Amino acid sequence: MVDPTMTAKPKLLIAECQGFSDRALEILAGSFEVRLADLDRAGLLREVAACEFLWVRLRNMIDGEIMDAAPHLRAIITNTTGLNHIDLLQAERRKISVVSLKGESEFLKQIRATAEHTIGLTLALLRKIPSAHHHVCEGHWDRNVFKGREIHEKTVGIIGYGRLGKIVAGMFQAFGARVIVNSREYANGTQIDAFPVVELAQLLQQSDIVSLHVNYEPANDGLIGKSELGLMRQSAVLINTARGELIDEDALASALESGSIGGAAIDVVRDEQVKGSASARLVELATNSGRLIMTPHIGGNTPESLSKTEIFLAQKLCEFGKGVRNQ
Repeated sequence: MVDPTMTAKPKLLIAECQGFSDRALEILAGSFEVRLADLDRAGLLREVAACEFLWVRLRNMIDGEIMDAAPHLRAIITNTTGLNHIDLLQAERRKISVVSLKGESEFLKQIRATAEHTIGLTLALLRKIPSAHHHVCEGHWDRNVFKGREIHEKTVGIIGYGRLGKIVAGMFQAFGARVIVNSREYANGTQIDAFPVVELAQLLQQSDIVSLHVNYEPANDGLIGKSELGLMRQSAVLINTARGELIDEDALASALESGSIGGAAIDVVRDEQVKGSASARLVELATNSGRLIMTPHIGGNTPESLSKTEIFLAQKLCEFGKGVRNQ
């Protein structure tokens, strides 16, 4: 029996191939035997056995069960910065490498889709755009029902001042907002890029718009919970395009139901690799209330950003693959 790891080119399974960059495929074809598929979890468990390299996006949780189904797996590739869709501990135990965009700060400066989506969600929420659209589609035309609010001269609190936090802060500043920042990387009471750095509680109390841009790790699970939401102004809105695990979803639902905050717009939910994971309370609020907008993690989902990241990561993977073969 021939060991698949001894073939001329290692086998790469791209498990979520819809819209995958043609240029990235050209690059990969020079170093890998590439198989394209569009697999749910059951399909992935069936198809992963022969692959040595597995490229995924965000559809499936890549856990120990999937890794065990791929005995020849050397590396998992994902064109994301967040990695909570991969069980890193299980990968480490099996000596499976993870190749991602995490830490690629210079390259990522040009990837702005999620930042733009953050602004889009904010405008949609403040200007009541989804409700106004449905109003017109139902045959009405009453502008007085939809008095919104402006970003100009509002205080925007940015939680997490990494790559995306910096881009979003600059965008809000361009609207004429006052921006304040909370980040564990910078001391409270200082300034970064002319923005005041403040404690989380102070940011929540002062902000009209709170935008989350924190990397997920177990230590900040539920970073925004009942007590934090209780500090926010009654008119304030919360925007989350980072990770769903950063927010206590039950506490958010209660705050929206009671009217203790003005609204929320979220692109992410907890455990979103699990089908139907979106909180029923939140979905009901999004359906029946103008106070919540939900989108299915589309922040980075533009052809421009996907193509750029896939090409970059294809080049990175080819270099990584050379190193693996030379070991």
